[in-house]
Amino acid sequence: MVQEYKLLFAGGMGVGKTTAISAVSEIPPVSTDVANSDREAFDKELTTVTLDYGRITLPSGDRLRLYGIPGQQRFSFMWAMLEHGAMGMVLLADASRPEPFAELEIFLKAFSKLLRSGRAVLGVGRLSKRRGALDKYVAKLARRKIKIPVFSVDVRKKKDVLLLLDALFTQIEVVEDDYRGGEPSGKTAQSASSVSDSAGDKKPAENDKPSEKTVRNANETTV
Repeated sequence: MVQEYKLLFAGGMGVGKTTAISAVSEIPPVSTDVANSDREAFDKELTTVTLDYGRITLPSGDRLRLYGIPGQQRFSFMWAMLEHGAMGMVLLADASRPEPFAELEIFLKAFSKLLRSGRAVLGVGRLSKRRGALDKYVAKLARRKIKIPVFSVDVRKKKDVLLLLDALFTQIEVVEDDYRGGEPSGKTAQSASSVSDSAGDKKPAENDKPSEKTVRNANETTV
């Protein structure tokens, strides 16, 4: 029986949700972009008003359904609806914004339950190469008692998005191992190896997709 898994891509307007989904989706992403009427706040020609949708089919036939939520707060009434039933989240931030942490705070608050569950990763784009730049984001999460992996990424690059997805499923396994209160099952280490296979400079993983094993393992305890 084919299984389907719902993943969210969240973040402010223009952080790269549509681009990230486009980088890995096997179908042309379904996008509800319209002309941006708030060019003063962010100089972007188009903006998502409902959602973006993409899909990845694993070798088994199971599917990852990728949903990019609208980033503008006036559409926040949709966020809870889209969050319902989500297996996990890729949260994106843009370090080049005038107030990147203020914008990130909006999503840390809105999705606090999912983020505090640990079923998420944070990808930071346009990050300064200055030493310790990423540590500020880790500290920001810690103040909200959120413990998730944080990466510097370029969502235009397929390997970077695959890195986020593989890290997400590895993170889910870690959370479930902790929840069971037992020793790590060994699946986490196996899943982590798929990150280097998928995103490394060598031969990519089969079909350039997240490890099917990571998805299957994560599903064992996902409602």
